[in-house]
Amino acid sequence: MKLAYLFAALMIGAAVAPASAQANGAAAYPSKPVRLIAPFPPGGAADSIARSLANGLQTAWGQTVIVENRPGAGGMIGAEAAARATADPYTLFLGSIGVMTVNQHIYKDIRYDAVKDFTPISTLIKMPNFLVVNHTVPVNTAEEFIKYARANPGKLTYGSAGNGTTEHTNAVMLGSMSKLDMVHVPYKGISPALTDLMGGQINFIIEQGVAILPLIRTNKVKALAVTTAQRSPALPNVPTLAESGVPGYDAFAWYALYAPAGIPAAIQQKINADVIKAFNAPEVKARFAEIGGEVTTSTPEALASFQASEITRWAEIVKQAGIRQD
Repeated sequence: MKLAYLFAALMIGAAVAPASAQANGAAAYPSKPVRLIAPFPPGGAADSIARSLANGLQTAWGQTVIVENRPGAGGMIGAEAAARATADPYTLFLGSIGVMTVNQHIYKDIRYDAVKDFTPISTLIKMPNFLVVNHTVPVNTAEEFIKYARANPGKLTYGSAGNGTTEHTNAVMLGSMSKLDMVHVPYKGISPALTDLMGGQINFIIEQGVAILPLIRTNKVKALAVTTAQRSPALPNVPTLAESGVPGYDAFAWYALYAPAGIPAAIQQKINADVIKAFNAPEVKARFAEIGGEVTTSTPEALASFQASEITRWAEIVKQAGIRQD
């Protein structure tokens, strides 16, 4: 009997020890600087979101959170770097709609698995996109833009931060739904695309508020429509594409936080709680509201479910629109 009791006690201790170790590890986390990989260059929405998040987590943790911009290949270079840091909770990754749902349907040589190689932490923000043209394009509404594009097949050019990014996929959706023939010009990041837009080298772009609203508000480009189903509070007088002759059009950018696969569950939950607290601070929500962004923090499970639904949705969109690797 004594041996049986001793064995039972040892088994209970063995089961409790890992959970206790995880809890202790989470309490001590982070004990050194954390890097947050942003898969796009400075100056765009991803960089702005990453730096806002890093500032909030630094305050909560008392540890430096270093934003590491790793641009290229539509965000895949940064994603690959994060995926290789298996089980390292000191590496975080800012995922986006393109990197975590669209790329796998476009690229044949993708070197990361957007589900298996990452631990979901929390959704962060939903961002509308705005259809804008430069002043050389002789239109003032989305309806006029569609008519002009149909009358000039293959002549209108649009920029993006790379193949598979929201600028690309949103324009392809517009072309597919409105039967337009337009030319894609991918860039290595959004800043050079916006420079060429203002300079007249490309005709239009469908871009997120954080990068494009300053240009709209200073009259450097013309805003024709917003891509979401509802108008954006940031530009309430700008109609939706659905209102402008493209019924059913509804697209938006989203960003979420991930860690590499294999981190302890207790640390996953700690990061999630700290992210929710930091990103729901009134000043953070107000800052993103000015550019049309909506803070959408969540549980890890909700992010995993949302990502799965987005993977399914974009598989169909990519197939119908015929988006292919450039």
